[in-house]
Amino acid sequence: MMSRLDPEFTALLSPRFQLAELERHASSIFGLWPDLRLAYVNPAWAAFANGNCGQPSIEQQWGLGSHYLDAIAEPLLPFYVGLLDSSPDPQQSRAPVSHLYECSSAEQYRTFSMQVYALPERAGFIVVNSLVVETHHDPAERPPMGADRSAYVDPRGVIIQCSHCRLVQRAADATQWDWVPAWVERSPKDTSHGLCAVCFEYYYPDVAD
Repeated sequence: MMSRLDPEFTALLSPRFQLAELERHASSIFGLWPDLRLAYVNPAWAAFANGNCGQPSIEQQWGLGSHYLDAIAEPLLPFYVGLLDSSPDPQQSRAPVSHLYECSSAEQYRTFSMQVYALPERAGFIVVNSLVVETHHDPAERPPMGADRSAYVDPRGVIIQCSHCRLVQRAADATQWDWVPAWVERSPKDTSHGLCAVCFEYYYPDVAD
């Protein structure tokens, strides 16, 4: 079984956080060292991974000591680096920095609120991911498309999937992105990641402008 806590991380939590409360919390929570290596995950984090086709690869590839940013698709790396850097020191503000993001399954549309808390002296971070919306996908907004490789493999032999909403770019028209449920469940090996126009503007509005 995957170890969920680096014992040295426990001492950093008090007085702001209590380990017993983090362990009971319904939200998916993880802790990071200052260099963004994984130091802690709570039972809800492990349960979410288990319920969303994340096991056994999570235990095999993303144990304690893994680098958080290695799990972030390249188009979103600058955003998440900036998000963590912008979390206020607890001596200045107890309010976390927050971000609303989508993490849908093939069947369910889901949005989560991520809240990042810097620990005292920036000795690490606690990241809380709370479910905000969960509902069935609306076929009128996201018509489900079949996993037709001929429609989505580009001239380089690559399938482009949006790093955020997970829509897939059409090979014949790069402005069109489709919902392909089969590839949300499991992306093909020749998948690369980009950002659709809507998500690019959401994450990088200054650049989009």
